[in-house]
Amino acid sequence: MKIKQAFEDFVVDEIFDVETKDEGKYAFVLLTKTNWTTQRAIMQIARRLRISKVRVHYAGIKDKRAITSQVISILGVKKEDVEGIVLKDMEFKFLGYSDEDIHIGNLLGNKFKVRVDLTETEKKNIKNNLSLIKKQGFVNYFGPQRFSSGSSSRIGRAIVKGDFEAGVKVMLSDHHGPEGEEFDKFVLNNWENWKDIMKVVPRFLGNEKAVLDYLIRNPTDFAGALRNVAKPLRRIFVHAYQSEIWNRAVSKYIESKVKVKWFDLPGHKIAFPVGEVELENELEIPGYESKLDGEFGKFLSFELKTEEIGLEIFRVQSMPELSSRGATREPFVKVTNLKFDGKEWFEFELEKGAYATVLLDSLVV
Repeated sequence: MKIKQAFEDFVVDEIFDVETKDEGKYAFVLLTKTNWTTQRAIMQIARRLRISKVRVHYAGIKDKRAITSQVISILGVKKEDVEGIVLKDMEFKFLGYSDEDIHIGNLLGNKFKVRVDLTETEKKNIKNNLSLIKKQGFVNYFGPQRFSSGSSSRIGRAIVKGDFEAGVKVMLSDHHGPEGEEFDKFVLNNWENWKDIMKVVPRFLGNEKAVLDYLIRNPTDFAGALRNVAKPLRRIFVHAYQSEIWNRAVSKYIESKVKVKWFDLPGHKIAFPVGEVELENELEIPGYESKLDGEFGKFLSFELKTEEIGLEIFRVQSMPELSSRGATREPFVKVTNLKFDGKEWFEFELEKGAYATVLLDSLVV
């Protein structure tokens, strides 16, 4: 199965609940964008408005290689300011004002329209899997976007273990494409020659440049170098590591109860059940306050032992701003209004936090 061959083949519309009025501190805007990450779009909007990016907020992150719509809030601007923004591949619809900022509670879910290229075998699998998924839902795995090429989880692992040089090495030497791969080889062959590496770093690697710039001035302070990466991105690294452990534990939990089919994600595999299965609700994502009891606790404990860590490691004592208490996640997620045209197009709605790519993979596997 191949998806996202063109931007218009992957369309995501936020399902939101916001109340607006004629006056207020925040302007609420429906942003429609093509081939923009949410973070980069926010930076450009703030720059065009000549305000700090901290005044522009959103409830959910959307894919880059797609056409997406989402609500954003902007502090201290007027309708005419919004309507005056001109940015390539972005559209803005002013919704109204509010005295309250946008927050995750405003996001109810997302509506998807996706075109995929399918083999005849995959079309048959969809027919076999459709009824089960409509009845039970699909396993609520964290999807490939969470892990990048697998490097996000490996950087997170290095951070929580306090091996900051290893984290920097992964960050500087794990990229895609001919230009990125050539740079990776140069980094590994010239490790610690920070000035030489800086001379050849590709223009699109902004975070890597920030790390290298710090290392040129502080050659062995790898923790300090990582702190030159924005804290939200460093949190994503740690969360990717937690998510991979959760995915692996859930996979083994399901495999202990029913026949499964395995599927590759960056850095690990996940298991899709071929029949109905009953699991505990609210499965623990590992953090320093997590519980290791119940059926699932045994599988989570096994993965922690495999990693040679305990839950306390998520206090991240060498970088405490990234500490994580943990959380819980439902093992299954329901799909609403799931439609397949029998050829290539899917339409469906998912609650926030669920991954469309995981649903599609579970349909075709």
